[in-house]
Amino acid sequence: MADLSVRAPLDAEGLIDALFKRVDFRKAGFDNVVVLPRDVADTDSYALDHDVVIWHCGAPVQPDWNVKAWVWRFALSLTVVNRDPDISSSLCSFLHETISRWPYGEPTEFGRVGAIPDNPAFEQVAIGDVVTTKTAVVRSCTKLVQAGSVR
Repeated sequence: MADLSVRAPLDAEGLIDALFKRVDFRKAGFDNVVVLPRDVADTDSYALDHDVVIWHCGAPVQPDWNVKAWVWRFALSLTVVNRDPDISSSLCSFLHETISRWPYGEPTEFGRVGAIPDNPAFEQVAIGDVVTTKTAVVRSCTKLVQAGSVR
């Protein structure tokens, strides 16, 4: 019998990218949203005339390798940067609702979200300058995502 704990890790980045591609920001009234992984270099230039959502996944870990070898948990860090505090607040509320629904959605080719055990709302972390002294509002949160791979 094979050891169930020996398996490829969940592709958390692929999963989150696929889920964000399903989000229809325009239909929700947000026409200028750009969703970027944290490793994109020029996020400041996007923030000058877009509402920017920056995301980053922590390394997936198995919370209980013996009983639930198909379950993985990872941190999903989110940052929203834009210049309008009202839009920032509305966009963060929309993102929180959307991400909270992921456990009830269809699976992706990378797996499916099973639960979000720690799901805090966004908080304002800064109001500062972005590149050319344009004021930017920055809100962020870190959610704990539990997901399973489809393999």
